[in-house]
Amino acid sequence: MDKKPILYLSHCGSSIGGGEKQLAYLVENIDRMRYRPLVVCPDDGVFAEHLRCANVPTVILNLPPWRKLKSLITRYRAAKKVVDLAKVHDAHLIHTSDSWFNPYLWSMRKRLKIPVVSHVRNLLTPTQVRKYRFDRMDSIIAISEQSSVPLIQAGIDVQKIDVVHNCVDLSAFQPPSEPNHSAEYVVGIVGRIEPFKRQKTFLEIAFKVIAQGKKVRFHIIGSALETPEHRTYEREVLQLVAKYGLQEFVHFTGHRTDMPRAIQELDLLVTLSAGSVIAEAMAAGKPVIGTPVGSTAEMIVHGETGYVVPLDPIEGIADKIIELVKDPNRSSRMGQRGRRYAEETLGIEMHVQKVQDVYEKLLMKG
Repeated sequence: MDKKPILYLSHCGSSIGGGEKQLAYLVENIDRMRYRPLVVCPDDGVFAEHLRCANVPTVILNLPPWRKLKSLITRYRAAKKVVDLAKVHDAHLIHTSDSWFNPYLWSMRKRLKIPVVSHVRNLLTPTQVRKYRFDRMDSIIAISEQSSVPLIQAGIDVQKIDVVHNCVDLSAFQPPSEPNHSAEYVVGIVGRIEPFKRQKTFLEIAFKVIAQGKKVRFHIIGSALETPEHRTYEREVLQLVAKYGLQEFVHFTGHRTDMPRAIQELDLLVTLSAGSVIAEAMAAGKPVIGTPVGSTAEMIVHGETGYVVPLDPIEGIADKIIELVKDPNRSSRMGQRGRRYAEETLGIEMHVQKVQDVYEKLLMKG
């Protein structure tokens, strides 16, 4: 059987976020008897090095933002380089792990006459769907039913859309070997310190919980990128800690490269922005509280493995945290059910097989 080369466009090569983790799970576990992956990263760094160490062929090629005026000339040069790379490697299919690279796929699809796949990891608006011309994609993979809705609203043929939930390495994220007997209950939030992750809202929730006199510690896991916007937000987060007098209750862990251990230090995960961390926490046997955004409501079994609670008013989330603090046995049982759910539905093998099914469907047409 001939191995079909698949070219991947990664959002980032210099850092590892949720999207990069999911791409790594895919390319590291894809059937190498049938497919030959090659990943293009726009910059070098920890993610590109991770891929190389995993024996995944990786190329560094700057891909400037297509729609920005300053990229008017450089984008066409970059597109030509990607096309030439695809030709050299005889790519049979191109898969972008970030839909903002869709314009590059238009160009490559037109020149190479091969199918292109766009992965939707964010909740888009119908306007964004039209702006990034998802109608020109041969296939679209959405990480949740909710994220597929704007695609359909924008007129995308439902036959082009496949929903494939995020996955998790069940061997790396393990439940605790024994129950936590600590007097403190630890609640954490995971992600870059940035407005989208809502660490400021997390602190407001923490203030509500602590005001009830509960022995709770809050972990903010992650760091800010070296951008003016993110550094400004980080300062606002620190100012909020001081304003609410939370210094002894809130622990900033910084960027963690040992996420299984970081999550194991928690009793409960709170996420206000969805993401693959939900699957990681469930695999680690931790209950999860999230808001009805993205894939959250489809990954958390409300009342069984955690809770899906509206963000506004924040008292709703604070009340659920307090319920679990008061009843640690219930919290533990929810975590155990979360692990079983992860084993049944969120394993890497199932995820990879669903993506390979998309590939086969497209390649058979060719």
